[in-house]
Amino acid sequence: MLIAHWTFDVTDLDGPRVNDTTGGGLPAALDGDAEIVPGRDGEALSVDGNGRAVVQAAPQLVLSQVFGFSLAFFVNVTAAPTGEWRGLLYKPVAEHDARGIGMWLYPDAQRLRVQLFTVKGPEYMDSRAVLAEGAWAHVTFVVDTGGMFLYINGKLDVAVPLEHAVVTPGGPIYLGGEPGKPGLSGLLDDVRVYASALDEEAVRALAE
Repeated sequence: MLIAHWTFDVTDLDGPRVNDTTGGGLPAALDGDAEIVPGRDGEALSVDGNGRAVVQAAPQLVLSQVFGFSLAFFVNVTAAPTGEWRGLLYKPVAEHDARGIGMWLYPDAQRLRVQLFTVKGPEYMDSRAVLAEGAWAHVTFVVDTGGMFLYINGKLDVAVPLEHAVVTPGGPIYLGGEPGKPGLSGLLDDVRVYASALDEEAVRALAE
């Protein structure tokens, strides 16, 4: 079930906010040096390592491992590695709480690291795929009771079983890095949040 969708097209702009096209009332507020620029298909969110889009916490964004959840988006990394972890997406357990979901680019490569917070602490997953600099890639992160799964361009890249329950991430969503830390330099587009675990066919359809 799709619960939030931000296209970042100019038709969805409302001042410094981007409307949620599902009608769920979850705008993404542009923060710092984030801006809307021509993108992959229409417009996209541009961030320069400091800016981000922030979606405030809401009941429909409390994601449950029991029912499953999925995060999907297109990304275009436009800068070389900086020697620091660069955030793409951050969602705390609650506002000003522990990191529930995190996604970064490696300090020395355009590979992804994803983190989930469980009752026994953080669990990590690293992509095998390397994102091509200056090119669009589709990323989908799926969580269910069996584990966590990372798809790149519609294909399963890596899967990690989860031995311990995931602490429900109910805080705000930060697109482009968490506050006070380096973030992505590049573009994000077509960001979707599902309150269900997408199967491989659905992921492939999004990537295509």
